[in-house]
Amino acid sequence: MCVFSAALLSLAAYAQQKADGKVTYEDGEPVLCATVALLERADSSVVAGTVTDENGYFSLEAATDGCILMVSMIGYRTAYLAPGSQMQIRLEPSSEFIDEAVVSVVMPKTKLTAEGLQTSVRGSVLESIGSANDVLARTPGLIKGRNGLEVIGKGSPLVYVNGRKLTDASELDRIPSNEIQSVEVITNPGAQYDATVRAVVRIRTVRRQGEGFSLNLNASDEQSLRRDANDPNLNLNTNYRMKDVDIFAGTNLFTWSTRQTSDLVAVSTLTPKYGQEGHLTNDYFQKSANVNGGVNWQPAANHSLGFRVEYGRTLKMEQEELLTEDVLREDVLIDVISAHGVYSNGDRDPYTLAANAYYNGLFGGKLGVDLNLDYYGAYNSQQSLTEETSEMAQGAEISTTSATDSRMYAGKLVLSYPIWRGQLQFGTEQTYSERNDSYLLKGAEGIPPSESDVTELNSAAFASYGVMLPGRFGQLNAGLRYEHVEYEYLDQYSDDIARSYDNFFPSLAYANVFGPVQFMLNYSSKTKRPDFSMLSDAIRYNSRYVLQSGNASLQPQVTHDINLAAVWKFLTFSVDYNRTNDPIMTWGWAYNNEGVGIVKPVNLDSPFRMLTAFANVTPTIGIWSLNATAGIQQQWLRVNASDPSEATGTREISFSDRPMFFMQLFNTLRLKHGWQLELGAEVHSTGYVQNNFLYHPYLDLNAAVQKAFLKDGSLIVRLQGSNLAGLANTDVKVDFGEYKMRQTNVMDTQRVKLSLIYRFNAAQSKYKGTGAGKETASRMKN
Repeated sequence: MCVFSAALLSLAAYAQQKADGKVTYEDGEPVLCATVALLERADSSVVAGTVTDENGYFSLEAATDGCILMVSMIGYRTAYLAPGSQMQIRLEPSSEFIDEAVVSVVMPKTKLTAEGLQTSVRGSVLESIGSANDVLARTPGLIKGRNGLEVIGKGSPLVYVNGRKLTDASELDRIPSNEIQSVEVITNPGAQYDATVRAVVRIRTVRRQGEGFSLNLNASDEQSLRRDANDPNLNLNTNYRMKDVDIFAGTNLFTWSTRQTSDLVAVSTLTPKYGQEGHLTNDYFQKSANVNGGVNWQPAANHSLGFRVEYGRTLKMEQEELLTEDVLREDVLIDVISAHGVYSNGDRDPYTLAANAYYNGLFGGKLGVDLNLDYYGAYNSQQSLTEETSEMAQGAEISTTSATDSRMYAGKLVLSYPIWRGQLQFGTEQTYSERNDSYLLKGAEGIPPSESDVTELNSAAFASYGVMLPGRFGQLNAGLRYEHVEYEYLDQYSDDIARSYDNFFPSLAYANVFGPVQFMLNYSSKTKRPDFSMLSDAIRYNSRYVLQSGNASLQPQVTHDINLAAVWKFLTFSVDYNRTNDPIMTWGWAYNNEGVGIVKPVNLDSPFRMLTAFANVTPTIGIWSLNATAGIQQQWLRVNASDPSEATGTREISFSDRPMFFMQLFNTLRLKHGWQLELGAEVHSTGYVQNNFLYHPYLDLNAAVQKAFLKDGSLIVRLQGSNLAGLANTDVKVDFGEYKMRQTNVMDTQRVKLSLIYRFNAAQSKYKGTGAGKETASRMKN
């Protein structure tokens, strides 16, 4: 579906001339939302018009014979041709965009599209670097930092592959980089997306031709350099294509183990003043399996339908935690505590089940229909046993059992139709979700059990209109989304809560070309609703002196966002400013006057503001390619917090005076005979991230070498190392007013990974389901 559009309405009722075909860029990638029109030869008046769909296809009919076909797109030369059937039209960059610099064609090209920044992967140095995760880490606008993959200044994105929303992030490791056609980063998603979605990444894979069976195998083994542990993984995907039917299936066997060691300090400002100083070692192991399968049927050129089912199960989970800490009162040692905890799956193995059915089509060459129906179910249970010893008091044995059972049903319908010089898009999305959450603790006093049921109904309607302005005034798009949310929280041991929300979320975007520079400016209003786990008032027992809880009274936060992006040759620049009202952040208090602290999410009274700017360059000279990103993140936040040590009982805390600088570098040498060498680094300075202060710099040094075998390069052996300097650690200070914490961490990310990738008769599924209710499903996982 198109957000920016340049479509023209045909008033003809009877067709005497037809034109249909496909529009592509120079690299063969389909052009989304190119303007296609039939013109009168005499006066060049418009007889009929449309825009290309996401696959670059168009179809036109006119009541007048002897017309001229015109195809146009911002930044490309307008093409004039004689109309025909099954036309193949390739757009060429305008002279203003031809790069006269001495730069190799293997440089990944980034351009502004109708919705964001699109980077071509096929034919570039990114094509053979490993997996989709490796590609995304090197895509302008994305960064792979402390918390995983993020859109710079926006946080974690929703990821789509060929229009299908990923429910399993590990799938990105199963997609080989040479199967990717392009990656598009959408920094301000339009009205058709859920109001909670602040960023979207769309991956388009290479469309293979032909029929028959295909196979994609990826086997790897990752070895920790800090301890004696390795993690083997196996991914197998198959596809069978016959005429208009596409049958696909896949499986993934996944193991993951890690270790974290931390030094902890916590101090309360109550009277008497308590403090803890301790050391934590946490070992974690997980073994999971995932299977998926589905069918796609394309009965006609402009119509397709299908379904997909995905099932995942955590076969084994083991976690062992050892905490030793000194307890001080008024800076005098009063106790030494040791806690040994063991965690595992509960009464049955956790699982997830996701199903999607879809239809999309084009009627009369104009009316586009996209329908998705979704189900998502998840069950998770855990049990733990912790033995505590104390030098000054009686020891304790703490046991916990918890379980969550969640379900979601969703449907989404999107319609599009060309009107005048633009395209109207409108639709509806309905989501119903329910979750049961139980928690029981034994062995500690004062912590009640919890048994809660949460239901949420979200009804949304949306519309957007995109238009190509006359002359060279660019493209303009305006959208509006309305959401009605009903929320109910029922708990056997605490007060019930029922709420409803009615909100409008506008969006506005403008794009144009100024000389050799592509330019885009947009605004959007978004919200963030609490994860279901954040709404549970149950108090979780972390240790004798640290408790954790949810907050059933949490309200959604609202963010207003302005983004400016520009592309010139191989330079991409972006600046983003946002303001969040009622921001949701984790905050801590003294639970009692005996040194026990509790942390839980709250809505802050103060607004949270952030400015992010970055520049990315991707030049290639000979066999060497550089992908470099540098930027700054500055935030503004002041909080009046409770602090009994102050005469007024409160203290203003500023989280604004330390901006964070970041840099990401990737060097690639593409050699003969299928060899490729890589060296990269990611650096973060100290600085604030919300109410956390990261007080040590972060450095992740990585390297890789790979070799492609066989004539078609279908067999690849890759050896890569991460965090080779051992400095990719996050050390945090937090000031809550009456409760302060500091934690230094050493993470088990210093690793070496050996991968074997083999593709036989490579083909990609033609699945086109986009999914509904995806944001709600992601919140249910937490």
